Amino acid sequence: MGRDRFVDMLQGNIVPVFFYHAVPNVLGMLAISSSGIVDGVFVGNYVGDSALASINIIMPVFSLLLGVGVMFSVGGMVRCGKYIGESKREAANAVFSKTLMTVSFLTLVLAVSGILFIDQVVAMLGANEVLAPLVREYLLIMLLFMFFLPVSLCLSFFVRVDGQPLLAAAAVVSAALVNIFFDWLFVAVWGMGLQGAALATGLAHITSFLILLIHFFSKKSALKFSLKQQDWNEMIKVAYNGMSEFANQLSAAVVILVFNWVMIGRFGIEGVAAFTIMHYLFFAQQIIVYGFSDALQPIVSTNYGARKPERIKGFLGLASICVACVGFSLVVMLLLIPEQLAGLFLDNGREATLTLTLAFISLSWPAFLWNGFNVMFSAYFTAIHKPLPSAFVALSRTLVLPLLLVTILPVFFGDNGIFVSFSVAEFITFLFVLFFFSLMRPNRVVREAF
Repeated sequence: MGRDRFVDMLQGNIVPVFFYHAVPNVLGMLAISSSGIVDGVFVGNYVGDSALASINIIMPVFSLLLGVGVMFSVGGMVRCGKYIGESKREAANAVFSKTLMTVSFLTLVLAVSGILFIDQVVAMLGANEVLAPLVREYLLIMLLFMFFLPVSLCLSFFVRVDGQPLLAAAAVVSAALVNIFFDWLFVAVWGMGLQGAALATGLAHITSFLILLIHFFSKKSALKFSLKQQDWNEMIKVAYNGMSEFANQLSAAVVILVFNWVMIGRFGIEGVAAFTIMHYLFFAQQIIVYGFSDALQPIVSTNYGARKPERIKGFLGLASICVACVGFSLVVMLLLIPEQLAGLFLDNGREATLTLTLAFISLSWPAFLWNGFNVMFSAYFTAIHKPLPSAFVALSRTLVLPLLLVTILPVFFGDNGIFVSFSVAEFITFLFVLFFFSLMRPNRVVREAF
Protein backbone atom coordinates (compact mmCIF):
# COMPACT_ATOMS: atom_id res chain seq x y z
CA MET A 1 0.00 0.00 0.00
CA GLY A 2 2.86 2.39 0.85
CA ARG A 3 4.40 1.91 -2.56
CA ASP A 4 1.06 2.45 -4.35
CA ARG A 5 0.90 6.10 -3.37
CA PHE A 6 4.17 6.64 -5.25
CA VAL A 7 3.22 4.60 -8.32
CA ASP A 8 -0.52 4.67 -8.96
CA MET A 9 -1.21 7.55 -11.35
CA LEU A 10 -4.96 7.33 -10.72
CA GLN A 11 -5.18 6.83 -6.94
CA GLY A 12 -1.83 7.81 -5.38
CA ASN A 13 -1.11 11.09 -3.58
CA ILE A 14 -0.38 13.78 -6.17
CA VAL A 15 2.99 15.01 -4.89
CA PRO A 16 4.65 11.58 -4.41
CA VAL A 17 3.23 10.28 -7.71
CA PHE A 18 4.45 13.30 -9.65
CA PHE A 19 7.97 13.21 -8.26
CA TYR A 20 8.16 9.41 -8.53
CA HIS A 21 7.69 9.82 -12.27
CA ALA A 22 9.35 13.21 -12.72
CA VAL A 23 12.60 12.83 -10.79
CA PRO A 24 13.88 9.73 -12.67
CA ASN A 25 12.83 11.31 -15.94
CA VAL A 26 14.60 14.58 -15.16
CA LEU A 27 17.72 12.71 -14.03
CA GLY A 28 17.62 10.78 -17.28
CA MET A 29 17.23 13.99 -19.25
CA LEU A 30 20.07 15.54 -17.27
CA ALA A 31 22.19 12.58 -18.27
CA ILE A 32 21.31 13.19 -21.92
CA SER A 33 22.08 16.87 -21.50
CA SER A 34 25.39 16.27 -19.75
CA SER A 35 26.52 13.75 -22.35
CA GLY A 36 25.59 16.15 -25.15
CA ILE A 37 27.44 18.97 -23.45
CA VAL A 38 30.42 16.70 -22.80
CA ASP A 39 30.45 15.96 -26.54
CA GLY A 40 30.77 19.68 -27.14
CA VAL A 41 33.45 20.08 -24.47
CA PHE A 42 35.62 17.28 -25.90
CA VAL A 43 35.15 18.32 -29.53
CA GLY A 44 35.60 22.03 -28.82
CA ASN A 45 38.74 21.54 -26.74
CA TYR A 46 40.41 18.61 -28.53
CA VAL A 47 39.34 19.09 -32.15
CA GLY A 48 38.52 22.80 -32.51
CA ASP A 49 35.72 25.27 -33.12
CA SER A 50 35.38 24.23 -36.78
CA ALA A 51 34.53 20.70 -35.62
CA LEU A 52 32.15 22.16 -33.01
CA ALA A 53 30.43 24.16 -35.73
CA SER A 54 30.15 21.08 -37.97
CA ILE A 55 28.17 19.25 -35.25
CA ASN A 56 25.62 22.06 -35.20
CA ILE A 57 25.46 22.07 -39.00
CA ILE A 58 24.05 18.51 -39.02
CA MET A 59 21.50 19.08 -36.24
CA PRO A 60 18.62 19.61 -38.72
CA VAL A 61 19.07 16.03 -39.97
CA PHE A 62 18.70 14.61 -36.47
CA SER A 63 15.79 16.93 -35.70
CA LEU A 64 13.96 15.51 -38.73
CA LEU A 65 14.69 11.88 -37.83
CA LEU A 66 13.85 12.41 -34.18
CA GLY A 67 10.73 14.36 -35.12
CA VAL A 68 9.23 11.39 -36.94
CA GLY A 69 10.04 9.08 -34.04
CA VAL A 70 8.80 11.44 -31.35
CA MET A 71 5.59 12.23 -33.25
CA PHE A 72 4.49 8.59 -33.22
CA SER A 73 6.00 7.83 -29.79
CA VAL A 74 4.31 10.67 -27.92
CA GLY A 75 1.05 10.29 -29.84
CA GLY A 76 1.09 6.55 -29.15
CA MET A 77 2.02 6.99 -25.49
CA VAL A 78 -0.81 9.40 -24.63
CA ARG A 79 -3.29 7.26 -26.54
CA CYS A 80 -2.00 4.19 -24.71
CA GLY A 81 -2.28 6.05 -21.39
CA LYS A 82 -5.89 6.95 -22.15
CA TYR A 83 -6.68 3.28 -22.87
CA ILE A 84 -5.00 2.24 -19.60
CA GLY A 85 -7.11 4.81 -17.73
CA GLU A 86 -10.20 3.31 -19.37
CA SER A 87 -9.02 -0.25 -18.49
CA LYS A 88 -8.71 -1.24 -22.16
CA ARG A 89 -5.53 -3.30 -21.95
CA GLU A 90 -5.81 -5.01 -25.32
CA ALA A 91 -6.16 -1.67 -27.09
CA ALA A 92 -3.17 -0.31 -25.14
CA ASN A 93 -1.04 -3.30 -26.23
CA ALA A 94 -2.05 -2.83 -29.85
CA VAL A 95 -1.12 0.87 -29.84
CA PHE A 96 2.25 0.09 -28.28
CA SER A 97 3.02 -2.62 -30.83
CA LYS A 98 1.99 -0.71 -33.92
CA THR A 99 3.76 2.45 -32.79
CA LEU A 100 7.02 0.57 -32.24
CA MET A 101 6.80 -1.07 -35.67
CA THR A 102 5.98 2.23 -37.39
CA VAL A 103 8.86 4.12 -35.76
CA SER A 104 11.31 1.30 -36.59
CA PHE A 105 10.30 1.16 -40.25
CA LEU A 106 10.31 4.92 -40.87
CA THR A 107 13.64 5.37 -39.08
CA LEU A 108 15.29 2.72 -41.23
CA VAL A 109 13.95 4.28 -44.43
CA LEU A 110 15.15 7.78 -43.50
CA ALA A 111 18.57 6.65 -42.25
CA VAL A 112 19.28 4.55 -45.36
CA SER A 113 18.14 7.42 -47.60
CA GLY A 114 20.50 9.77 -45.78
CA ILE A 115 23.44 7.41 -46.30
CA LEU A 116 22.67 6.94 -50.02
CA PHE A 117 22.39 10.69 -50.64
CA ILE A 118 24.87 11.95 -48.07
CA ASP A 119 26.70 14.36 -50.39
CA GLN A 120 23.44 16.02 -51.37
CA VAL A 121 22.45 16.27 -47.69
CA VAL A 122 25.77 17.92 -46.77
CA ALA A 123 25.33 20.46 -49.57
CA MET A 124 21.74 21.19 -48.50
CA LEU A 125 22.89 21.87 -44.93
CA GLY A 126 24.92 24.81 -46.18
CA ALA A 127 28.38 23.66 -45.07
CA ASN A 128 31.16 25.70 -46.69
CA GLU A 129 34.34 24.23 -48.15
CA VAL A 130 36.01 24.17 -44.72
CA LEU A 131 33.16 22.47 -42.86
CA ALA A 132 31.84 20.11 -45.57
CA PRO A 133 34.44 17.31 -45.06
CA LEU A 134 33.94 17.45 -41.27
CA VAL A 135 30.17 17.40 -41.61
CA ARG A 136 30.26 14.39 -43.96
CA GLU A 137 32.65 12.51 -41.67
CA TYR A 138 30.46 12.97 -38.59
CA LEU A 139 27.11 12.53 -40.33
CA LEU A 140 27.96 9.22 -42.04
CA ILE A 141 28.84 7.45 -38.79
CA MET A 142 25.83 8.91 -36.98
CA LEU A 143 23.46 7.68 -39.69
CA LEU A 144 24.83 4.15 -39.36
CA PHE A 145 23.66 4.13 -35.73
CA MET A 146 20.57 6.30 -36.21
CA PHE A 147 18.05 3.44 -35.98
CA PHE A 148 18.74 2.99 -32.27
CA LEU A 149 18.03 6.57 -31.15
CA PRO A 150 14.37 7.07 -32.21
CA VAL A 151 13.48 3.44 -31.41
CA SER A 152 15.02 3.57 -27.93
CA LEU A 153 13.25 6.88 -27.38
CA CYS A 154 9.97 5.22 -28.38
CA LEU A 155 10.61 2.36 -25.96
CA SER A 156 11.36 4.82 -23.14
CA PHE A 157 8.01 6.57 -23.56
CA PHE A 158 6.13 3.28 -23.29
CA VAL A 159 8.26 2.09 -20.37
CA ARG A 160 7.13 5.21 -18.48
CA VAL A 161 3.45 4.78 -19.29
CA ASP A 162 3.92 1.14 -18.22
CA GLY A 163 4.73 2.45 -14.74
CA GLN A 164 8.53 1.99 -14.81
CA PRO A 165 10.07 5.50 -14.86
CA LEU A 166 13.13 4.30 -12.91
CA LEU A 167 14.06 1.85 -15.67
CA ALA A 168 13.64 4.53 -18.34
CA ALA A 169 15.97 6.80 -16.38
CA ALA A 170 18.47 3.99 -15.79
CA ALA A 171 18.66 3.33 -19.53
CA VAL A 172 19.34 6.97 -20.30
CA VAL A 173 21.90 7.38 -17.52
CA SER A 174 23.71 4.23 -18.66
CA ALA A 175 23.79 5.52 -22.22
CA ALA A 176 25.14 8.88 -21.06
CA LEU A 177 27.94 7.22 -19.06
CA VAL A 178 28.86 5.09 -22.07
CA ASN A 179 28.93 8.19 -24.25
CA ILE A 180 31.12 10.16 -21.84
CA PHE A 181 33.57 7.29 -21.36
CA PHE A 182 34.03 6.67 -25.06
CA ASP A 183 34.23 10.42 -25.79
CA TRP A 184 37.16 10.54 -23.41
CA LEU A 185 38.74 7.39 -24.86
CA PHE A 186 38.16 8.02 -28.57
CA VAL A 187 38.56 11.83 -28.71
CA ALA A 188 40.88 12.79 -25.85
CA VAL A 189 43.08 9.68 -25.56
CA TRP A 190 43.11 8.11 -29.03
CA GLY A 191 42.71 11.37 -30.98
CA MET A 192 39.99 10.04 -33.28
CA GLY A 193 38.38 13.48 -33.67
CA LEU A 194 34.82 13.73 -34.94
CA GLN A 195 34.76 10.05 -35.90
CA GLY A 196 35.44 9.15 -32.28
CA ALA A 197 32.69 11.48 -31.01
CA ALA A 198 30.16 10.00 -33.46
CA LEU A 199 31.14 6.43 -32.60
CA ALA A 200 30.79 7.15 -28.86
CA THR A 201 27.28 8.53 -29.41
CA GLY A 202 26.30 5.50 -31.50
CA LEU A 203 27.43 3.05 -28.81
CA ALA A 204 25.42 5.02 -26.24
CA HIS A 205 22.24 4.69 -28.34
CA ILE A 206 22.72 0.91 -28.60
CA THR A 207 23.13 0.68 -24.81
CA SER A 208 19.84 2.46 -24.13
CA PHE A 209 18.01 0.40 -26.77
CA LEU A 210 19.08 -2.94 -25.28
CA ILE A 211 18.24 -2.00 -21.68
CA LEU A 212 14.74 -0.82 -22.59
CA LEU A 213 13.97 -3.70 -24.94
CA ILE A 214 14.65 -6.27 -22.21
CA HIS A 215 11.85 -4.78 -20.08
CA PHE A 216 9.13 -5.84 -22.51
CA PHE A 217 10.24 -9.47 -22.28
CA SER A 218 10.10 -9.44 -18.47
CA LYS A 219 7.25 -10.22 -16.08
CA LYS A 220 7.23 -6.59 -14.87
CA SER A 221 5.87 -5.40 -18.19
CA ALA A 222 2.10 -4.96 -18.28
CA LEU A 223 2.36 -3.90 -21.92
CA LYS A 224 2.84 -6.82 -24.29
CA PHE A 225 3.62 -6.96 -27.98
CA SER A 226 0.31 -7.83 -29.64
CA LEU A 227 -1.33 -7.19 -33.01
CA LYS A 228 -4.75 -8.66 -32.25
CA GLN A 229 -6.31 -5.35 -33.22
CA GLN A 230 -5.31 -4.82 -36.85
CA ASP A 231 -6.74 -1.31 -37.30
CA TRP A 232 -3.65 0.41 -38.66
CA ASN A 233 -5.70 3.54 -39.31
CA GLU A 234 -5.16 4.24 -35.63
CA MET A 235 -1.60 5.23 -36.52
CA ILE A 236 -3.09 8.22 -38.33
CA LYS A 237 -4.75 9.28 -35.06
CA VAL A 238 -1.48 8.64 -33.22
CA ALA A 239 0.45 10.82 -35.70
CA TYR A 240 -2.23 13.53 -35.49
CA ASN A 241 -2.02 13.63 -31.71
CA GLY A 242 1.78 13.71 -31.77
CA MET A 243 2.14 16.20 -34.58
CA SER A 244 3.08 19.03 -32.21
CA GLU A 245 6.18 17.04 -31.25
CA PHE A 246 7.02 16.58 -34.93
CA ALA A 247 6.44 20.29 -35.43
CA ASN A 248 8.85 20.99 -32.57
CA GLN A 249 11.61 18.88 -34.09
CA LEU A 250 11.06 19.92 -37.69
CA SER A 251 10.86 23.57 -36.71
CA ALA A 252 14.07 23.25 -34.74
CA ALA A 253 15.71 21.75 -37.82
CA VAL A 254 14.62 24.66 -40.02
CA VAL A 255 15.53 27.33 -37.47
CA ILE A 256 18.98 25.85 -36.81
CA LEU A 257 19.54 25.63 -40.57
CA VAL A 258 18.54 29.27 -41.11
CA PHE A 259 20.46 30.55 -38.09
CA ASN A 260 23.55 28.67 -39.27
CA TRP A 261 23.23 30.37 -42.65
CA VAL A 262 22.76 33.77 -40.99
CA MET A 263 25.64 33.33 -38.54
CA ILE A 264 28.11 31.98 -41.10
CA GLY A 265 27.14 34.75 -43.52
CA ARG A 266 27.59 37.56 -40.98
CA PHE A 267 30.34 36.22 -38.71
CA GLY A 268 31.95 33.21 -40.43
CA ILE A 269 32.80 29.94 -38.69
CA GLU A 270 33.13 31.76 -35.35
CA GLY A 271 29.49 32.80 -35.63
CA VAL A 272 28.31 29.21 -36.11
CA ALA A 273 30.51 28.09 -33.21
CA ALA A 274 29.01 30.80 -30.97
CA PHE A 275 25.50 29.76 -31.98
CA THR A 276 26.45 26.14 -31.25
CA ILE A 277 27.54 27.02 -27.71
CA MET A 278 24.32 28.98 -27.15
CA HIS A 279 22.41 26.00 -28.50
CA TYR A 280 24.09 23.75 -25.92
CA LEU A 281 23.01 26.11 -23.13
CA PHE A 282 19.44 26.21 -24.43
CA PHE A 283 19.56 22.44 -24.75
CA ALA A 284 20.71 21.99 -21.14
CA GLN A 285 17.70 23.90 -19.80
CA GLN A 286 15.19 22.59 -22.30
CA ILE A 287 16.10 18.98 -21.69
CA ILE A 288 15.34 19.36 -17.96
CA VAL A 289 12.04 21.05 -18.77
CA TYR A 290 11.23 18.25 -21.19
CA GLY A 291 12.00 15.86 -18.34
CA PHE A 292 9.15 17.34 -16.30
CA SER A 293 6.88 17.68 -19.34
CA ASP A 294 7.43 14.14 -20.57
CA ALA A 295 6.76 12.81 -17.07
CA LEU A 296 3.57 14.87 -16.97
CA GLN A 297 2.14 13.47 -20.20
CA PRO A 298 1.42 9.84 -19.21
CA ILE A 299 0.07 11.01 -15.84
CA VAL A 300 -2.26 13.56 -17.43
CA SER A 301 -3.39 11.28 -20.26
CA THR A 302 -4.19 8.45 -17.82
CA ASN A 303 -6.17 10.74 -15.51
CA TYR A 304 -7.86 12.28 -18.53
CA GLY A 305 -9.06 8.82 -19.58
CA ALA A 306 -10.22 8.19 -15.99
CA ARG A 307 -12.05 11.58 -15.92
CA LYS A 308 -10.18 13.11 -12.98
CA PRO A 309 -9.68 16.84 -13.70
CA GLU A 310 -8.79 17.81 -10.12
CA ARG A 311 -5.80 15.49 -10.17
CA ILE A 312 -4.73 16.93 -13.52
CA LYS A 313 -4.81 20.44 -12.02
CA GLY A 314 -2.65 19.30 -9.12
CA PHE A 315 -0.05 17.77 -11.42
CA LEU A 316 0.00 20.89 -13.62
CA GLY A 317 0.61 23.10 -10.59
CA LEU A 318 3.59 21.03 -9.46
CA ALA A 319 5.07 20.94 -12.95
CA SER A 320 4.70 24.73 -13.27
CA ILE A 321 6.65 25.33 -10.06
CA CYS A 322 9.41 22.99 -11.21
CA VAL A 323 9.92 24.54 -14.66
CA ALA A 324 9.87 28.05 -13.15
CA CYS A 325 12.68 27.08 -10.75
CA VAL A 326 14.75 25.57 -13.59
CA GLY A 327 14.41 28.68 -15.75
CA PHE A 328 15.20 31.09 -12.92
CA SER A 329 18.28 29.09 -11.88
CA LEU A 330 19.78 29.16 -15.38
CA VAL A 331 19.08 32.89 -15.74
CA VAL A 332 21.04 33.51 -12.53
CA MET A 333 23.97 31.50 -13.90
CA LEU A 334 23.89 33.26 -17.28
CA LEU A 335 23.96 36.65 -15.59
CA LEU A 336 26.63 35.83 -13.01
CA ILE A 337 29.08 33.50 -14.83
CA PRO A 338 28.56 33.83 -18.62
CA GLU A 339 32.28 33.66 -19.47
CA GLN A 340 32.78 30.49 -17.45
CA LEU A 341 29.81 28.80 -19.17
CA ALA A 342 31.00 29.79 -22.64
CA GLY A 343 34.59 28.90 -21.78
CA LEU A 344 33.64 25.27 -21.16
CA PHE A 345 33.44 24.75 -24.91
CA LEU A 346 36.50 26.68 -26.02
CA ASP A 347 40.23 26.37 -25.60
CA ASN A 348 42.44 29.44 -25.31
CA GLY A 349 42.82 31.73 -28.28
CA ARG A 350 39.20 31.68 -29.44
CA GLU A 351 38.44 35.28 -28.47
CA ALA A 352 36.23 36.05 -31.50
CA THR A 353 33.97 33.09 -30.77
CA LEU A 354 33.85 33.94 -27.05
CA THR A 355 32.88 37.56 -27.75
CA LEU A 356 30.02 36.52 -30.03
CA THR A 357 28.83 33.93 -27.50
CA LEU A 358 28.74 36.50 -24.68
CA ALA A 359 26.76 38.87 -26.90
CA PHE A 360 24.28 36.06 -27.58
CA ILE A 361 23.94 35.30 -23.85
CA SER A 362 23.50 38.95 -22.87
CA LEU A 363 20.39 39.32 -25.04
CA SER A 364 18.95 35.78 -24.95
CA TRP A 365 18.71 35.10 -21.22
CA PRO A 366 15.11 36.43 -20.78
CA ALA A 367 13.85 33.53 -22.93
CA PHE A 368 14.50 31.14 -20.04
CA LEU A 369 11.97 32.92 -17.83
CA TRP A 370 8.99 31.70 -19.83
CA ASN A 371 10.06 29.07 -22.39
CA GLY A 372 9.66 26.29 -19.80
CA PHE A 373 5.96 27.10 -19.51
CA ASN A 374 5.63 27.01 -23.29
CA VAL A 375 7.10 23.50 -23.44
CA MET A 376 5.09 22.22 -20.45
CA PHE A 377 1.70 23.46 -21.64
CA SER A 378 2.36 22.23 -25.17
CA ALA A 379 2.84 18.79 -23.57
CA TYR A 380 -0.36 19.26 -21.56
CA PHE A 381 -2.37 20.04 -24.71
CA THR A 382 -1.03 16.89 -26.36
CA ALA A 383 -1.86 14.79 -23.27
CA ILE A 384 -5.51 15.91 -23.31
CA HIS A 385 -5.73 15.09 -27.03
CA LYS A 386 -5.71 18.70 -28.25
CA PRO A 387 -2.97 18.52 -30.88
CA LEU A 388 -3.85 21.70 -32.79
CA PRO A 389 -3.11 24.22 -29.99
CA SER A 390 -0.07 22.13 -29.04
CA ALA A 391 1.21 22.30 -32.61
CA PHE A 392 0.44 26.02 -32.76
CA VAL A 393 2.53 26.66 -29.65
CA ALA A 394 5.35 24.46 -30.96
CA LEU A 395 5.41 26.13 -34.37
CA SER A 396 5.21 29.63 -32.91
CA ARG A 397 8.18 29.27 -30.58
CA THR A 398 10.41 27.10 -32.72
CA LEU A 399 9.67 28.16 -36.31
CA VAL A 400 7.35 31.00 -37.28
CA LEU A 401 8.34 33.65 -34.74
CA PRO A 402 12.13 32.98 -34.70
CA LEU A 403 12.32 33.10 -38.51
CA LEU A 404 10.10 36.19 -38.71
CA LEU A 405 12.03 38.01 -35.99
CA VAL A 406 15.52 37.08 -37.24
CA THR A 407 14.46 38.59 -40.58
CA ILE A 408 12.87 41.78 -39.23
CA LEU A 409 14.76 42.72 -36.06
CA PRO A 410 18.27 42.99 -37.60
CA VAL A 411 16.90 45.65 -39.96
CA PHE A 412 16.23 47.89 -36.95
CA PHE A 413 18.74 46.66 -34.36
CA GLY A 414 21.61 45.21 -36.41
CA ASP A 415 23.37 42.15 -34.99
CA ASN A 416 21.57 42.58 -31.67
CA GLY A 417 18.33 41.81 -33.48
CA ILE A 418 19.63 38.30 -34.19
CA PHE A 419 20.61 37.68 -30.59
CA VAL A 420 17.33 38.93 -29.08
CA SER A 421 15.00 37.09 -31.47
CA PHE A 422 14.70 33.93 -29.34
CA SER A 423 13.65 35.90 -26.25
CA VAL A 424 10.96 37.83 -28.09
CA ALA A 425 9.66 34.67 -29.80
CA GLU A 426 9.31 32.81 -26.49
CA PHE A 427 7.51 35.73 -24.81
CA ILE A 428 4.93 36.12 -27.59
CA THR A 429 4.35 32.34 -27.52
CA PHE A 430 3.82 32.51 -23.75
CA LEU A 431 0.93 34.94 -24.34
CA PHE A 432 -0.63 32.42 -26.75
CA VAL A 433 -0.20 29.67 -24.12
CA LEU A 434 -2.10 31.71 -21.52
CA PHE A 435 -4.93 32.24 -24.00
CA PHE A 436 -5.22 28.55 -24.97
CA PHE A 437 -5.10 27.36 -21.37
CA SER A 438 -7.93 29.74 -20.45
CA LEU A 439 -10.05 27.79 -22.97
CA MET A 440 -8.77 24.32 -22.06
CA ARG A 441 -8.69 24.05 -18.28
CA PRO A 442 -8.88 20.45 -16.99
CA ASN A 443 -12.49 20.63 -15.75
CA ARG A 444 -13.70 21.98 -19.06
CA VAL A 445 -11.88 19.56 -21.35
CA VAL A 446 -12.92 16.50 -19.30
CA ARG A 447 -16.53 17.67 -19.19
CA GLU A 448 -16.62 18.28 -22.96
CA ALA A 449 -14.81 15.05 -23.87
CA PHE A 450 -17.05 12.64 -21.99
